[in-house]
Amino acid sequence: MRANASQVLANGLRTEFWDTYAAVNNRVADSRLSQVMNLSVGADNRDHDFGYFESSPHFDLWKRGGEITSKAMDSVSFNVPVYEWGRRVPWLKWDKDDDRTDSLMDVARQAGSSAAKLPERMFFDLIQNQTTILPAVPTAPDGAVMFATTAGGSARFGATSGNLLTGTTGVNAVNILSDFYTSLQQFMLFEDTEGQPLLGDDLMRQPFVIIHPVASTEAFEEAFLQKQQDGGSQASVSNVVADTAKRVTLWPSPRLDSVDTRDWYIFLGAPPKEPTFFLDREGVQEQTSLMEDNNSDLTRKSAEESIQWYSRSGAGIALPYGAIKVTVAS
Repeated sequence: MRANASQVLANGLRTEFWDTYAAVNNRVADSRLSQVMNLSVGADNRDHDFGYFESSPHFDLWKRGGEITSKAMDSVSFNVPVYEWGRRVPWLKWDKDDDRTDSLMDVARQAGSSAAKLPERMFFDLIQNQTTILPAVPTAPDGAVMFATTAGGSARFGATSGNLLTGTTGVNAVNILSDFYTSLQQFMLFEDTEGQPLLGDDLMRQPFVIIHPVASTEAFEEAFLQKQQDGGSQASVSNVVADTAKRVTLWPSPRLDSVDTRDWYIFLGAPPKEPTFFLDREGVQEQTSLMEDNNSDLTRKSAEESIQWYSRSGAGIALPYGAIKVTVAS
């Protein structure tokens, strides 16, 4: 479909508002994404196989007079595809020439800059098990979705409820803090494939990223950022998160509100491995077809010009022991 330029061709058109949407800064990558998604995984094919060894055996009793016991290590493999992405913006040469705002090319190029949001859009598909942009959401290497209570017929990571917890009914600061500490306890209960504690005691000292619906912003800010006031004396009451020097980054996202305005996610801010990753095969490429370039039969025959972009990338779920989803009933 060509750009509808009829509204910006009138003689005497005032142009003070030409940047009504161009001035909106909504096509820039969010810096918080790098804390929960590995953005540095390269790719050189249309799909990639990944693999790793499971936990190596831990020490066991060596009975006197007997042999040291042996135990082989298992391994896991998984595949992540790469997809093609693109967008084309067409217009008629005559409309571009008569555009009173003289902004058609500048605004059209914002379609290309939207590629910066692809990793974020994929990430939210992964954590919500949705296909708003990905054609199919992959499972984690253990065969379960991103958040699950079980994997392979057993409790995920050896802990009842896995990394999918049922939170306290109702969204308020008290319940959020209670569920936050329940989540920390759950992280500490995770086991490796040999049944030993998976995450070390320093978990309590590392940063956390909490992604929550915009509708819950007040409750989350009250829980983690606000110094509480005693209703009678107006004296400041300590905030347990601040007082224990826990570093919590809040990420309110409207991408959650369309699904559920209560459920939220907690990520380790410095995990051994990020629970998701972006697979970058080919960066954004730009192509134009303009009448003066004389490089397209369609442009020469119809005076339809265009600008287009394409890239190749994918996204996958690593073993998500660094993330927990908290489901909250109304």
